[in-house]
Amino acid sequence: MVQRKVQRMSKLTVRKIDSLIKNKIFGRHSDGNQLYLNVRQPEGTASWIFRFSLNDKRYWHGFGSHDSKHGLHWARLEVLKYKSLVRQGIHPGDQKKKDKEAIKRAFELKDNKFKKVAEDYIAQNQSSWRSKVTKQQWPNSLRDYVYPKIGSVPVNEIGIHEVLSVLKPIWSKKTTTATRVRSRIENILDYATTLGMREGNNPAVWRGNLNTVLPTPSKIHKIKSHSAIPYNKIHKFLYELKTRKGAGARALEFAVLTASRTRPILQARWEHIDFENQIWNCPDEIMKSGKSFRVPLSEPAMKIIYFQKKRSRGAYIFGNEQTGNPSSNNCMLYTIKRMGYRGQITTHGMRSTMRDWAGETTNFSERIVEVCLDHTVNSASEAAYQRGDYLEKRREIMDSWGRFCYPEQSKVLVLKDVYRR
Repeated sequence: MVQRKVQRMSKLTVRKIDSLIKNKIFGRHSDGNQLYLNVRQPEGTASWIFRFSLNDKRYWHGFGSHDSKHGLHWARLEVLKYKSLVRQGIHPGDQKKKDKEAIKRAFELKDNKFKKVAEDYIAQNQSSWRSKVTKQQWPNSLRDYVYPKIGSVPVNEIGIHEVLSVLKPIWSKKTTTATRVRSRIENILDYATTLGMREGNNPAVWRGNLNTVLPTPSKIHKIKSHSAIPYNKIHKFLYELKTRKGAGARALEFAVLTASRTRPILQARWEHIDFENQIWNCPDEIMKSGKSFRVPLSEPAMKIIYFQKKRSRGAYIFGNEQTGNPSSNNCMLYTIKRMGYRGQITTHGMRSTMRDWAGETTNFSERIVEVCLDHTVNSASEAAYQRGDYLEKRREIMDSWGRFCYPEQSKVLVLKDVYRR
């Protein structure tokens, strides 16, 4: 059917082309369907050209010389491909360049060693990884656990035994890490298959494959809850924390008062703060849920914000005090360790402290408390009817939590005095 359509629109024939070239009839000779034969002077050689319009501009796209392998029939079929690209808004020249780059990359990876393919996979995909932790963990986990075992093995030679040589030594001891490593190997081998560097089933797939030879992670690794300080000891902890200097200490105190996760706090910027209404507007890119979230700020939390405003050197509220860049992901954990609570408390556990306090000492709605923690509490049907985010109800909870953390006005004044140091 395609051939009949091309022939019906054709103006050139093999015989006519031979005559044009032999007699050196210079110029562009139309075949119809936007295809032209360009006979060049003075040598009388010929090449194929596709004429098209894109974004209100006209273009001539050369795509090969006329010879025994690239004759009229071949050129007509090529033009059909180019017309399809143009309909998609793609310039044939751009597509050609992209194809060449893909071929070049595949050629550079022709030895197909796992390490080299993995590094290429990371380079191609890391821009889509939002978390800085993910960007660090990917190469680090491969360096520590995978490359020593199979880094120099061609990807088309990697089977289940090679994968198991990586996973077995860490499957029972470091189960969480091992499951992530398995997933990363699977992604890299899928990438290699797509580029034509290997064939067959992926030996790193879990279901119907590795699950028959390795125990299920949940059976050997019990999820531990984050260590949390009892709410009746939070006053003593905060009193000690007030004597600590640095962005890490203030970020940790802010974490206690807002019951927020580490990443949003360390990524918090000044433009996120609504000073007039005492609201922290967290954009979706820093939230675990991927959705924007408003945090009502209590008076103690606002005191920290104002204090940091005087000391901050950059766009980040709890940024490094020398460089202004975001502080280390572990800065709050380091503060906990320096205070002597190593192994007893985690930053994330502060959220549990607030929830325990609300559940055991107040009559606040459990649902609203969970919203304060940015937990999903609604089914899909319930969410369809919920329009607000319970901001004012959450403000009541966070204000009450702030007063519990600093029960005496004198302590707030002491806090203010410490901040002046």
